[in-house]
Amino acid sequence: MKAVILAAGLGRRMDTEKPKPLLNLFGMPIIEHSIRKLREHEIIVVYHDKEIEKFIKKRFPEIKLIYNNSPQKENGWSLYLAKDFIDNDFLLVMSDHYYEENFFRCDKFDKTTVFVSKNCENEKEATKVKIDGDKVSEIGKEIKDYDYFDTGFFYCKREIFDYIERTKQKESIKLSDIFSELARDGKVGYNIANGRWIDIDTKEDLKKAERIVAESLSTSKDGIISRNINRKISTKITKMIARYDFFTPNLMTIISFFTGILSSILFFMGMLIPAGITTQLCSIVDGCDGEIARIKNMKTRFGGIFDALTDRMADFLIVLGMLFAYGFTSLSIISFFLALSASIIPSYVYHLTGMRTPFSGRDVRLFSIMAGAIISYFYIEFLVYTMICLGLLAYAGIIIIMYKFWKDEKIYSEV
Repeated sequence: MKAVILAAGLGRRMDTEKPKPLLNLFGMPIIEHSIRKLREHEIIVVYHDKEIEKFIKKRFPEIKLIYNNSPQKENGWSLYLAKDFIDNDFLLVMSDHYYEENFFRCDKFDKTTVFVSKNCENEKEATKVKIDGDKVSEIGKEIKDYDYFDTGFFYCKREIFDYIERTKQKESIKLSDIFSELARDGKVGYNIANGRWIDIDTKEDLKKAERIVAESLSTSKDGIISRNINRKISTKITKMIARYDFFTPNLMTIISFFTGILSSILFFMGMLIPAGITTQLCSIVDGCDGEIARIKNMKTRFGGIFDALTDRMADFLIVLGMLFAYGFTSLSIISFFLALSASIIPSYVYHLTGMRTPFSGRDVRLFSIMAGAIISYFYIEFLVYTMICLGLLAYAGIIIIMYKFWKDEKIYSEV
């Protein structure tokens, strides 16, 4: 399916010389966020500013570019210019909007469909949508009695060009007017979007979009340390490096792995405080690979396996370094194997059950190692206590998971 991105607006309210679609949003131009999420589609960009043309040709040469020499004729005219390059259903997206990933996981629809939402950052300026059953009855900014907000994301049937054809002699052609005509004929459906979005019209909107992007990089798998400490740092790192193509998710996985190796070496050398701090740095950088994968739409099955494998290897080397830093005794060797199993078994249990606990994940383990290493600089016995603590946290989490899994399975079997 083809996807059309409209990028020929004048963007007067932003008060900047740079075209609005090229303004920086979390390390990348606004338009690039949508382009990357539409990579599985054949993309067409309708533009006016030469800077946009230059950017697209350099970064995404495979994209079809269409020049609009009359941007004052509004976005309906911009869409009409793509008519000769569209032969079937297509997606329509605004270049100055940010959409979360769920928007782009859409099915095919039997009619032109507006993606709508109950939420909007600027209700006064938003286009409103009134529904009647499974169809849109009204769409426009001046509607008083409305049900949803128009997100600027559409699934379009090719017949939309016929409606634009009827009005192409007008001085301006607004998409909202075209959709209003389609709605009067009962040809517009709606889909309630599952995800956050924002129309970026002002600098304040851009700041809000930054927060939305940062929040979208967290996952339900985050533990208490990752959620409250690591993400606050890793997202800042990701924002700084997202603009560079060579910073891929796999490269960040490798950097995190070698940071773990460095931590192990520092433990071997008896440099406990630097080793502990480097261990926590390893944990922070470990979040960047997933963040880059999500923000750049570069998630792969190999990347997930590679990340998990290097995490286990780094954990083994760090705990081994702790053993050498303390010395070989019966208690330290037992503690080592207890801590080592704390790295392996929870991951195995998660693989089997799909369940985690917030206090036995890798983020908590590596943070505990940092705290233990710093204290061990003054009281070396804390290295052993830390390894024991890692094991106890892990096995406590496993017991809780297995109980919940057993309980859920029992309820399911009774039903």
